[in-house]
Amino acid sequence: MYVAAKVDENKCNGCKLCIWSCPDPNVIILHPNKKVSINQSRCKGCGLCVIACKREALSIDS
Repeated sequence: MYVAAKVDENKCNGCKLCIWSCPDPNVIILHPNKKVSINQSRCKGCGLCVIACKREALSIDS
């Protein structure tokens, strides 16, 4: 089964902690509006971004 991180844009404040925690620099993208999105095709579902996010804006649904 394929799992990938998901972003709740209402909680994201663009702090970049998730970006710095991700082992693949092409998975999490910061947009000009200071919100992040996940490249679903590259995310391996490791969960490091979920752990790093202080606002609980990221999750992984299995």
